[in-house]
Amino acid sequence: MKIISITGTKGKTTITRAISYTLKNYGENTLRVDTDGHYVNEKQKSTLLESKQLFGLVPTVCPGKYLLAMKKYCPNYTAILETAIGSSGKGGLGYRKHNIGIFSNVFEDHLGASKRLKTRKDIAKAKNFIFSAIGGENGYAVFNADDKLVCSQLNCISTKRKVTLVPVGYNLNFFNTKKHLDNNGIVITKKDNYLILKSKNKTINLLDIHDIDWTFKGNFNPSIYNLMLILGGLYSFNEGNLPKTKKCITVLKNYKPAKHGGRLTLLENKQGVKIMVDYAHEKYSLNEVATLVKKNSNGKTIGVVRLAPDRTDKMIVETGQFIADSFDSFIVYDKIDGISKKRYVSTGLTPTREKGDVSKLFLQGILSKQSKKNAVRIIIEENAIKKAAEIANPGDTVIIICGDDHKKTISYIKKYFKASFVK
Repeated sequence: MKIISITGTKGKTTITRAISYTLKNYGENTLRVDTDGHYVNEKQKSTLLESKQLFGLVPTVCPGKYLLAMKKYCPNYTAILETAIGSSGKGGLGYRKHNIGIFSNVFEDHLGASKRLKTRKDIAKAKNFIFSAIGGENGYAVFNADDKLVCSQLNCISTKRKVTLVPVGYNLNFFNTKKHLDNNGIVITKKDNYLILKSKNKTINLLDIHDIDWTFKGNFNPSIYNLMLILGGLYSFNEGNLPKTKKCITVLKNYKPAKHGGRLTLLENKQGVKIMVDYAHEKYSLNEVATLVKKNSNGKTIGVVRLAPDRTDKMIVETGQFIADSFDSFIVYDKIDGISKKRYVSTGLTPTREKGDVSKLFLQGILSKQSKKNAVRIIIEENAIKKAAEIANPGDTVIIICGDDHKKTISYIKKYFKASFVK
């Protein structure tokens, strides 16, 4: 059995799902745990709601709780586990060691969610279990070497264990790449349209970015970072065996994000209105999605946006200010809508939230910086999507940041836009 664990602020679910899909279709038995539940050989066995009801935890906190259940299906398998920041708390990982740890990035999401998370450095420290728990005979650490805070936690890797470092990134500025290559190490980076594996003496093309449609012809940087980390995970799974890794990459090319998964899902109606659905939940992600859409839109962009309640007032307002001109117009809704969620009770530094509190602050931030003052607040998600359908014209693109129930968000889009998935 091997365990591959993935953490970071952005990209965890995409990386987890892509690696699981690839290994299953490569012939491995797989256990996948992600935001939505747990899966055996890519078939869902439990949901987010069931995890909360049974354990009082989301699936990605203490994901090892599903390892024992896997034994009844098959004794030999690979576990691919998305691990949230809560796995650094009392719940833990639910297991002692993983073979491969993948660390994507550190952004300001979760700041103030608990008393220990006051700065981004605190978040990096809370997630360093991804390095400290690497064990086994051949351990691997795959990490974003363009992220200073990720690299700052490498010293948590035990010197008593043999751990191979697999840095990825564009510039690898925060890691001593020269020393690493001189010591027979490898890096995964980008050159022209290719993601490459580079050693001291040679460079090997691994993947043409244009072969992966969810990079949008290489225009979406978050997807490219995710791909580099996925390739690092596959290289590590195969313990540096390049022929086997390349066979895995051939399988990976067929992976597409789930239509109801809330990640880069594209729909279109007969009037020519495009609708992009994504799960972006912090300012940099929101801006990246908006930038991508603007590059591929002939009309105006409409952002149907929301933020989670476990953020400080200051962060909510600042996020609104940061993205104020990212879209041509905004419709702001609220996760605390008085229907599906009536209240958020804080356990950290953030205040308890009542119906509409977050959207009020979010809108305040947008309007304080937006040049056109083109933003409205509609608390309930369904009504917000209905409004977007009413104001969208042919050629426009609507970006909808989905709610917790991704399928419900898609159903609203189909209902009000009369849209269908783009193949």
